[in-house]
Amino acid sequence: MDPLVVATFAVVALLEILVPLALGYWIVKKFGLSWRVFGLGALFFIVVQVFHAPFVILTQNPLYSALLPFGTTAALAVLALYLGLMAGLFEEVGRYLVYRYLFRRREIPLTRENGLLFGTGWGGVESMIVALVVLAGMASYILLTGDGGAIPLPDDPAVQVQVDALRALTPLDILPGLAERMMTITLHIAWSLMVLAAVVYGKKALLALAVLWHAAVDAAAVYLVQTHGILVTEGVIFLFAVLALAYILWEWRRMGVRAAA
Repeated sequence: MDPLVVATFAVVALLEILVPLALGYWIVKKFGLSWRVFGLGALFFIVVQVFHAPFVILTQNPLYSALLPFGTTAALAVLALYLGLMAGLFEEVGRYLVYRYLFRRREIPLTRENGLLFGTGWGGVESMIVALVVLAGMASYILLTGDGGAIPLPDDPAVQVQVDALRALTPLDILPGLAERMMTITLHIAWSLMVLAAVVYGKKALLALAVLWHAAVDAAAVYLVQTHGILVTEGVIFLFAVLALAYILWEWRRMGVRAAA
C-alpha cells in the first residue's frame, strides 16, 4: 500500500466536496442569493437520476446485445450516442421544467445569477456523489493492498488481477478524476444558463441545443474512454469545458444587457 495513493484519494474526495460548496458560497455572498437555489439544483439532479438511471440500466444491455452482430466498435459507438442522448434529454428537460414551473411557482427570479447558482448545485451534488465513490475506492485500496491484506481473499485469479491493478495505482491515476469533476461542473453551469435562456427568451431551440451538447459530451466520454483511454478522454472533455466557459461569459454579458434594458 502506497501512503501517497491513499492521501491522493482523500484529497481528491475532499476537494470534490469542498470546491462546489465554496463556489456556491461565493455566488451566494457576491450576489445576495439564497442557498435554496443551490439546493434545488442539487435536489433535482438527484430526482432526475431516480428516473434516468433505472431507465438506462434496463435498456443499455439489450441495446448493446442487439447491436453486437454489427461489430463491437459499431455497437459501442451507437451505445455511446444512446447514453449521451438519454443523459441530455433527462437532465436538460429536467432543468427546463424546474425553471419553467417550479421557479415561477416559488417566485424565484429567472436571472443569470440564479442560473449560475442552480448549475453549481446541479453539478456540485454530482461531484459530491462521485467523492463518495472515491472514498469507497480508497477503502477498497487500503483493505486489499495493506500489508498482509486486511481481509481474506478467495483463491481466484480474477480477484488477484483486481488486487494487482490496485497495487499498481499511482497518484497520477487518481488526479484526472478531480480535473474531470471541475470541468463537469463548468459544463453543468453552461447548460443551466443555456436552458435558462431557452425559458427567458422563449426559444426552445436553445433547449434542443443544450440536449445535443450534453449528449455529445457524454457520448464522447463513453466512447473514448473505452477506445483511447482516460487521458485522451479528459483532453476532449477539457475542450468542451473551455467552450462551456466561453459560453458562460458570453451568455452572462447577454443576459446582463437584457436585464439592464
